[in-house]
Amino acid sequence: MEFAIVLGLVVLVFLAAGVVVTWEDRRAARRKAHQRAAALARLGEVDPLAPRRLADRLDG
Repeated sequence: MEFAIVLGLVVLVFLAAGVVVTWEDRRAARRKAHQRAAALARLGEVDPLAPRRLADRLDG
């Protein structure tokens, strides 16, 4: 009985750790994307695909 409780708690701790790691990884990816977008905006390029889209629109 005690073994099942301990095993359940260990599994619960691992699940919680996995959720926290996933959450932080997504948060870091979002932060990096925002920083990249800000750096591109400082360089004057808001959307890196904008020139290609404009050329496609003018060709088509």
